[in-house]
Amino acid sequence: MAPKAREDLVVPYKHVPANTRKDMGNILSQSMPMAAMFMKNKVLAWAAVFLAVQSYLNEPINRPLTDGNDKPQQPAILQILLALIAAGTCYMDLFFPSTNPALRKTVKIATETVSAISATATETI
Repeated sequence: MAPKAREDLVVPYKHVPANTRKDMGNILSQSMPMAAMFMKNKVLAWAAVFLAVQSYLNEPINRPLTDGNDKPQQPAILQILLALIAAGTCYMDLFFPSTNPALRKTVKIATETVSAISATATETI
């Protein structure tokens, strides 16, 4: 039988949550979706989604509300939502094709040129 511990030597456990680290991943996962939306770059949008999911998985469960400098951080679920919106913005042209006036004018000139060339080609034959 094991000897019993003396009660006067027992120290109660007090949990102290770890401080969150200031790493570059959080800064990138916050700014990359905006860059992807502005540039309509699909690679940046998917990289933003990947980094947002990674920052969500690396976020501690019992994070303190402030890190000592009284600056609350953006929750990781909002970073994921912003990254998904950025990816959706990049693929929006598939569902809502743009009607650019300059593009329409270029297509009109090209069709007129092709029809004029084909008309002269049929006259010479």
